[in-house]
Amino acid sequence: MLRSYSRAALALCALLPFAAQAQADMAACRYTEVGALPLRYAGPGLHVMTDGSINGTPATMLVDTGSPDVVLSSNGVARHKLPLRSTSQTLHGVGGEAAIYTAQVDSLSAGPVKTGSATVSVVTEFGGTPAFDAIVASRFLLQADMELSLATKELRFFRPTGCAERHLAYWDPAAMVIPFEASSKADPNPRFTILVNGQKMRAMIDSGTRSTLIGLKAAQRAGLKLDAPGVTRVADSGGFGSKHVARWVTSFDTFQIGDETVLNAEVGVIDWDGHVDVLLGTDFLRSHRVLFAMGQRKLYLSHVGGETFSQGRTLEPWIVQEAEAGNPDAQFRLALAYLDGAGVARNPTLGGSWMDKAAKAGSAAANRRTGRRLMLEGFPAEGAARLRTALDKLPADGEAALWLYLARVRSKQPELAGTELAASFAHNKDNAWPMPLADFYLGKRSEEAVLKAAAAQAATAKTRTCEALTRMSEWHNVHGDLARARTLSEQFKAGCGRPGSGAGGV
Repeated sequence: MLRSYSRAALALCALLPFAAQAQADMAACRYTEVGALPLRYAGPGLHVMTDGSINGTPATMLVDTGSPDVVLSSNGVARHKLPLRSTSQTLHGVGGEAAIYTAQVDSLSAGPVKTGSATVSVVTEFGGTPAFDAIVASRFLLQADMELSLATKELRFFRPTGCAERHLAYWDPAAMVIPFEASSKADPNPRFTILVNGQKMRAMIDSGTRSTLIGLKAAQRAGLKLDAPGVTRVADSGGFGSKHVARWVTSFDTFQIGDETVLNAEVGVIDWDGHVDVLLGTDFLRSHRVLFAMGQRKLYLSHVGGETFSQGRTLEPWIVQEAEAGNPDAQFRLALAYLDGAGVARNPTLGGSWMDKAAKAGSAAANRRTGRRLMLEGFPAEGAARLRTALDKLPADGEAALWLYLARVRSKQPELAGTELAASFAHNKDNAWPMPLADFYLGKRSEEAVLKAAAAQAATAKTRTCEALTRMSEWHNVHGDLARARTLSEQFKAGCGRPGSGAGGV
């Protein structure tokens, strides 16, 4: 016993100089928090958002580490009345190519991160109307060290001084440390290696993606066979651009990140050959606390609880918690789950109750949906009020603007209908769809011209033609030309299927 104690004492004495040096190093290391941003889930997809400003007025920002550059959306342009300029450039993403425009801003800010006067890229094609005004991306966010904690819905920025190789995950001495393999000024978001079924994959953290995704070719390297049992085809995925790509959900035997291994990991697979193999989405971030230590070129990761991956095939507890806490967009998602029987037993009564609650709480998506329903059920004034609420939140939602026009005409307000519709499309300088339909509603374009515009692009020709037939039928209906409305409705049935299938109903 005495001998053992002596050895321990000698070892302790030997370590004292090193411990003293370590303490001195830590004393010299100052890890200063320079700002913080509260995060929230918003929009029908419950994406991670924060509040910022454009030209000094409030703006909703998508926090997207997967995108390198700050981008304004059509909503941001419309809400802040920014003139657009065309460029010859395009942006490539999951949704294919999207034209890039530019707009001049005097300032753009999110928390402590700000720009002065700048020319900012604008993308108007996201496969739908985005619920945000701008994307704050990696070049904007990663100018300092950044901690992302979805468990506490916080984003923090730090400046290290004299920290060298010190362990910076102050909340967890045992946090995983993953060195960067690639990061640049053009795209500072770190790339690093993970293992899927033992196969090396190039990965990055993408806070703009709701669930973790693997590219199809990379998944096939890891042994995926699309015709194998347990591989499920699900709804297509979209992003920048108007197209959607095929998506599947399957399980991989092992999914290893640092020293953490997830067994039977259920992950999404998309038919996309991007610049990385794996996008770790917000499902991963909800279960992990992450520090982007840009100065050290390291990632610090801690598992903080919960399932690492989720593909949204069940009703997740966090959505219920958000809904019960009063988040109107989470209430909308919960309503859809009960109405559609998605991940929960179908319950139309409960779904309808949550939908009305979401609309009254201010969800743009819920007001959009219930506004159209009320109009079609014979309550155009009530429907118009809800559609107006939706458009105030999503001013670039062209489809909702067309519905509002119909509701106003049915409410015997044709002049207001025309004025509001023209104002809704005043920002649309590139004649983008559904501008041709707005022109038809306002008497500026013929049916033939609308159908020609709908068929202009092969990839979207059928969808837009069906939509055009529906919307023009509705226009004739509210203006009393029932014969022409029926003719267009029959054309829809012949070429598109039953009324209401994919084009909103006739």
